[in-house]
Amino acid sequence: MVKFYENRKIYYIISAVLLIAGIVGLFVNGVKLDISFSGGAKITYSYTGDEINATEVEALVKDTLKRDSTVQNATGYQTDDKSLVISLSGTQSLSTEEQTALYDALSKKYANNKIEQGSTTNVEASIGRRFLRNGFIAIAIAAVFMIVWVTLRFKVVSGFTAAATALIALFHDILLVFFVFVLFKIPINDGFIAVVLTILGYSINDTLVIFDRIRENKKLAGNKSISVETLVNKSIQQSLTRTVNTSLMTLAALVLVLIFGWIKGLSSIVNFALPMMVGIISGCYSSSFLAPCIWGSIKKRSK
Repeated sequence: MVKFYENRKIYYIISAVLLIAGIVGLFVNGVKLDISFSGGAKITYSYTGDEINATEVEALVKDTLKRDSTVQNATGYQTDDKSLVISLSGTQSLSTEEQTALYDALSKKYANNKIEQGSTTNVEASIGRRFLRNGFIAIAIAAVFMIVWVTLRFKVVSGFTAAATALIALFHDILLVFFVFVLFKIPINDGFIAVVLTILGYSINDTLVIFDRIRENKKLAGNKSISVETLVNKSIQQSLTRTVNTSLMTLAALVLVLIFGWIKGLSSIVNFALPMMVGIISGCYSSSFLAPCIWGSIKKRSK
């Protein structure tokens, strides 16, 4: 039998290194909020010809409007239509005069691309803050309901202890997903909330599989004495293949989505698929190694 529990310090060190790297990245890059959370404006232009350099457009916006911006190129997935999406975060919306000035500057610099102005979206800062707050409230409510359910279901194996370790694993996964957004400078938007909620459900499902095996193995042992080490090692070994295979199948689908989004220049899809991939890997790792080993450590200390 593989000694998973005895090697628990290795798993703790791996997680600690990843979390420290994320914290360092947080201080270096900072957190970038999308206009849906911070407020600001988003304006779309369609154009033809060669792809326009996003960095050049950001410099042009800075010179014209005296505001920082994020520029992305997008290509239609059914056609070759090209569009330029300019996001300006902050408390100020985009006035009609500013839109006209920006359009004139782009048309002059990229006269051969036949630029046409599309939609313009203004988001007030108060609306963005409320949206961000509601998103985190949704995450907190989902986590609380999951923990309550785990506590009630796994009374045989100290339900509250199981719930606490499941919460630690969930928090670990959410942090790693958050650090992906930070390290790759992906703006925190509604996609972040969607990724976190998805990972919460996926990770807790894998954790429940492990605790189901712990509960069943404890019942099968009956009145016979079974050590915590043996119980944890046996349960992980019995469920590891199933957890890894499920994660690999999910990852295969996400890789295809990521490649499709990257080829078509659909940044919203790429920014969703990449953190999801990290979350799936983290969920598989934390559910299979961190949660049961932490549970075992708490049980041994309580004894």
